[in-house]
Amino acid sequence: MINCSFTTSNFPQEWKIAEVIPIPKLGDKELACNNRPISLLPVMSKICERLAHGQYNNFLCSEGKLSAHQNGNRKLHSTETALLKVTDDILKAMDEKLITIMVLIDFSKAFDSINHETLLNKLWNIGMAPSALKWFSSYLTNRSQKVRLGEFLWQRLPLSHGVPQGSILGPLMFTVYVNDLPSSVVNCKPECYVDDSKLYVSFVLHDLVSAIGQINKVLDQLCSWCCGNSLLINPEKTKVLAFGTRQRLQQLPGFSIKLLSKQIEPTRVAKDLGVHLDSCLSYTHHVDKTVSSCMYSLFQINRVKHLLDRKTLLLVIHSLVFSRLFYCSSVWSNTSKENVKKLQLVQNFAARIVVGLRKYDHVSPALKELKQMAEYYRPIVSPRCSACF
Repeated sequence: MINCSFTTSNFPQEWKIAEVIPIPKLGDKELACNNRPISLLPVMSKICERLAHGQYNNFLCSEGKLSAHQNGNRKLHSTETALLKVTDDILKAMDEKLITIMVLIDFSKAFDSINHETLLNKLWNIGMAPSALKWFSSYLTNRSQKVRLGEFLWQRLPLSHGVPQGSILGPLMFTVYVNDLPSSVVNCKPECYVDDSKLYVSFVLHDLVSAIGQINKVLDQLCSWCCGNSLLINPEKTKVLAFGTRQRLQQLPGFSIKLLSKQIEPTRVAKDLGVHLDSCLSYTHHVDKTVSSCMYSLFQINRVKHLLDRKTLLLVIHSLVFSRLFYCSSVWSNTSKENVKKLQLVQNFAARIVVGLRKYDHVSPALKELKQMAEYYRPIVSPRCSACF
């Protein structure tokens, strides 16, 4: 059936019907804009998408079709490489006594706003074969969805634009859709991970006024690109950060940047790709948030550990705690010793739970035992590496 879909360049109509579940984001969940629509698609549809994704992604990567500033859907690239590239540039600027201003762009309903005709033109321009282009056109057109909220199921409605959130091909198609975004802005450094984009500029302190004017021009260029590609920027959720040494930041006067007639003032901390960035790149806020979240999970696990064997207990801790504890560890590896100690407390507590030590028992034997299970143990700080750049 799937081979028939590929050979005839036709995506079955029954596979185009999605059931949408709203997942609350930040803010009042009663407001539609604060919910993320996740599409539940037929199983066969996702299997077919997975095969198409593998073939087309291999083509994009092997032929070098994706922008060097795009970290999504590229081999050996991830959220970690995106953050490493940006923070590495910021740290180099700090060493040169420069200030860096970064704008974290937030697109409104990015996946839902994709214009199908524009996307198909971009797929053609990037080198897609006519038969494959016809298949993607069939995949995109005549789609429909129905919303489920609890036990209520609304009637089915047609979709004229966008790609399904929760689909396999959605992020890849959005990556192609914004592939020319970095080249549309000049006099700044762009970096992207699928729909997460940021722009940043480094400058000497006395050039602040000139730098602000430069950033405003770049944002005007970005808005023009968005207008031509049916995308909207949300200025309410767009964040601005100023990075530098403590001494330089103390000398930095107040400023704001202009985006769609709205003045946006810099914030001290902002979350980017799951990591909280602060103006000095100390990562104290990120560490505090991570420790709080991990400790909460460990307390809950500790209450039910008697129901689990050791292997299952390790898997639960690895999935719910260590995945957060070590997320992008190479990015924040230059954090202070005090922050490393906070993170070590999490690993110590996890080791106590696994081995069964009491609160005041020495933790060294438990850590030693955890180290012997290499797949579940990592040192808190990984060495920072810039080799990928």
